[in-house]
Amino acid sequence: MGAKAYPKSTLKKIVKAHSNHTLKKDADVSIYLNYVLFMESLIKEAAIQSKQSGERGLTTRSVKKATRDILAKFKG
Repeated sequence: MGAKAYPKSTLKKIVKAHSNHTLKKDADVSIYLNYVLFMESLIKEAAIQSKQSGERGLTTRSVKKATRDILAKFKG
Protein backbone atom coordinates (compact mmCIF):
# COMPACT_ATOMS: atom_id res chain seq x y z
CA MET A 1 0.00 0.00 0.00
CA GLY A 2 1.59 3.20 -1.15
CA ALA A 3 0.67 6.82 -0.85
CA LYS A 4 -2.09 8.25 -3.04
CA ALA A 5 -0.96 9.52 -6.42
CA TYR A 6 -2.85 12.78 -5.96
CA PRO A 7 -5.33 14.29 -3.48
CA LYS A 8 -8.73 13.38 -4.93
CA SER A 9 -10.71 15.45 -2.46
CA THR A 10 -8.66 18.57 -3.18
CA LEU A 11 -9.05 18.15 -6.93
CA LYS A 12 -12.81 17.68 -6.59
CA LYS A 13 -13.10 20.78 -4.39
CA ILE A 14 -11.16 22.87 -6.93
CA VAL A 15 -13.30 21.72 -9.86
CA LYS A 16 -16.50 22.27 -7.92
CA ALA A 17 -15.40 25.78 -6.86
CA HIS A 18 -14.61 26.79 -10.45
CA SER A 19 -17.55 25.18 -12.23
CA ASN A 20 -20.29 24.58 -9.64
CA HIS A 21 -20.53 21.00 -10.91
CA THR A 22 -19.77 17.78 -9.15
CA LEU A 23 -17.54 15.19 -10.78
CA LYS A 24 -18.55 11.75 -11.92
CA LYS A 25 -16.82 8.79 -10.32
CA ASP A 26 -13.68 8.62 -12.51
CA ALA A 27 -13.56 12.15 -13.91
CA ASP A 28 -10.86 13.14 -11.43
CA VAL A 29 -8.56 10.48 -12.89
CA SER A 30 -8.96 11.92 -16.40
CA ILE A 31 -8.34 15.44 -15.15
CA TYR A 32 -5.21 14.40 -13.31
CA LEU A 33 -3.82 12.45 -16.28
CA ASN A 34 -4.43 15.43 -18.59
CA TYR A 35 -2.63 17.63 -16.08
CA VAL A 36 0.37 15.29 -16.00
CA LEU A 37 0.52 15.17 -19.81
CA PHE A 38 0.26 18.97 -19.97
CA MET A 39 3.10 19.47 -17.50
CA GLU A 40 5.29 16.92 -19.28
CA SER A 41 4.74 18.65 -22.63
CA LEU A 42 5.35 22.07 -21.09
CA ILE A 43 8.68 21.01 -19.60
CA LYS A 44 9.83 19.40 -22.86
CA GLU A 45 8.90 22.46 -24.91
CA ALA A 46 10.48 24.81 -22.36
CA ALA A 47 13.70 22.76 -22.52
CA ILE A 48 13.73 23.14 -26.31
CA GLN A 49 13.12 26.90 -26.02
CA SER A 50 15.87 27.16 -23.43
CA LYS A 51 18.43 25.35 -25.60
CA GLN A 52 17.54 27.44 -28.64
CA SER A 53 18.10 30.59 -26.61
CA GLY A 54 21.48 29.35 -25.41
CA GLU A 55 20.45 29.12 -21.77
CA ARG A 56 22.02 26.51 -19.51
CA GLY A 57 18.78 25.37 -17.88
CA LEU A 58 15.07 26.04 -17.72
CA THR A 59 14.21 29.65 -17.03
CA THR A 60 11.01 31.54 -16.44
CA ARG A 61 11.38 33.05 -19.89
CA SER A 62 11.55 29.68 -21.64
CA VAL A 63 8.53 28.37 -19.72
CA LYS A 64 6.51 31.48 -20.58
CA LYS A 65 7.40 31.10 -24.27
CA ALA A 66 6.37 27.45 -24.26
CA THR A 67 3.15 27.99 -22.30
CA ARG A 68 1.23 29.69 -25.11
CA ASP A 69 1.94 26.91 -27.61
CA ILE A 70 1.23 24.10 -25.18
CA LEU A 71 -2.01 25.71 -23.96
CA ALA A 72 -3.18 25.96 -27.57
CA LYS A 73 -2.30 22.31 -28.12
CA PHE A 74 -4.26 21.17 -25.06
CA LYS A 75 -7.27 23.44 -25.62
CA GLY A 76 -8.98 20.72 -27.60
